[in-house]
Amino acid sequence: MPSLRDIDAQNMFQDSYGILINGLELVDANALQEALQGEGIATHVVGESELPVIPPPAKVIRQIEFLQAHLNMYDPMGRVFALPWQDIMLLAAGNVKMPDSRKAKPAHEEQQFHGMSHDTFTDSRFREGTQFQLILEIFLVGGVARYTISAESFDFGNLESRLTPNLQANFSLLLEDLAQFAPHAGLNRGAYLATQGGGELFKYPSKHAFYEELVWMLWRISQAKSLTES
Repeated sequence: MPSLRDIDAQNMFQDSYGILINGLELVDANALQEALQGEGIATHVVGESELPVIPPPAKVIRQIEFLQAHLNMYDPMGRVFALPWQDIMLLAAGNVKMPDSRKAKPAHEEQQFHGMSHDTFTDSRFREGTQFQLILEIFLVGGVARYTISAESFDFGNLESRLTPNLQANFSLLLEDLAQFAPHAGLNRGAYLATQGGGELFKYPSKHAFYEELVWMLWRISQAKSLTES
């Protein structure tokens, strides 16, 4: 394929989660699919217009309460709303590598004096970097909406006596509870491994990789639904 080089195989492998490559012409996509099939790797060729779109924007959840018929969820303003268990279609979680911009003090910054520091009068600097964040996405039936939880800003009080000082452990316990109350819901790789107990949470090399896996899972769910209805 003229548009690809040997090094592209390595780059695709490192960031391939669900979707292998976008933007191919049909003839090239079919050629790549045939070559991969010869190596025993099954793939699907899908028109990009057929791929589902991640519903924006995600509603941020800070606290939840487990009830028999539904889940009570609290937003950052403390407002509560109920989510029936049967409305949950997909639980997606992971330890996702995210961009991180943090303010860095200038090297020449002086000691603080009289409640005022030297950098009050100088330009702020920012240090670009990355950090891993524990993220949970809850998708509703039909992919019409989603709710998002960031472990760092979430209140795990629902764990009560099971609450631990370990953030990852609390995050995994939360996922186990959600999967137990909504056993019909699909699980991405991160959520599935978190519910198996033990070990670190599955790491995604980028936010893009995390969400491409979700696009692929939503497409698979839509295909399964179509087959069931037909």
